[in-house]
Amino acid sequence: RYPFLFNFPLLHKLDITNCHHLKWNLEMLAGFPLLKELYCNNNESLTGNINSLRVLKDTLEKLTINDCFNVQGNFMDLADFPHLKKVYLDETGVTGDIRDIGKQDFQTLESLTLPSGVYGGMCYEFQHISDAPDLAMAVYSIYKQRPTLLEKWCAMLSEHSPDWYDGIGSYDVYESTAPLYIRLVEAGIRVGYRWISERNHPCEVIWLDPEPHKESIEYEKYIEEFHQIEPQVGIYQEFEQPPTEDEHNRLWPAEGYED
Repeated sequence: RYPFLFNFPLLHKLDITNCHHLKWNLEMLAGFPLLKELYCNNNESLTGNINSLRVLKDTLEKLTINDCFNVQGNFMDLADFPHLKKVYLDETGVTGDIRDIGKQDFQTLESLTLPSGVYGGMCYEFQHISDAPDLAMAVYSIYKQRPTLLEKWCAMLSEHSPDWYDGIGSYDVYESTAPLYIRLVEAGIRVGYRWISERNHPCEVIWLDPEPHKESIEYEKYIEEFHQIEPQVGIYQEFEQPPTEDEHNRLWPAEGYED
């Protein structure tokens, strides 16, 4: 450890990237009481709990901890930071549940990326196809209030799910055609979600909002964007959720796989 590197009381920005052999803990950030921006990328020797960041509660504005798997804790420990604008915690050991986010939490936040260990985090893995509606509704409730927080969100069916296709793993192209991911979809003020493959072969949209009234000012934008979304559905027309593996194989005979 190098404690002299963590004693700059006037520092506003700290970036530690690709320092695999620098052993340090988040508790050492107490040496930067005025820190506004923290960027930690691909540091395998970084340890600690994000609760240690609370010493920076009154100053921190931008936080990135990425590809640091020994960083743990609950992301909600940051919920009351009054100046926080960006949080990026992908590929960490951080956990939690997006359903815990209340209206008074993350008041100034503009962008939120959470790891798969958080329920509803980026590329969260769920166990059953039947889990998708509840997960989508949890994300939808946040998205409707603050759409910029989760605008690139996706989740996927776990490879350990009993609903996972047995053939995946044998053929790389097979995985690219199986619609085992879910993403939000937006047309005007109407939001829904759909199943989609790794290479963007989507199923039909499952809308979570009603269609705007034809006489409303929102209808024109909705119908314009709806007509852009609708033709994207190709081979999975009339499927609102993934086909069975047998149905998939009939739609995509092995000799005819084209992406």
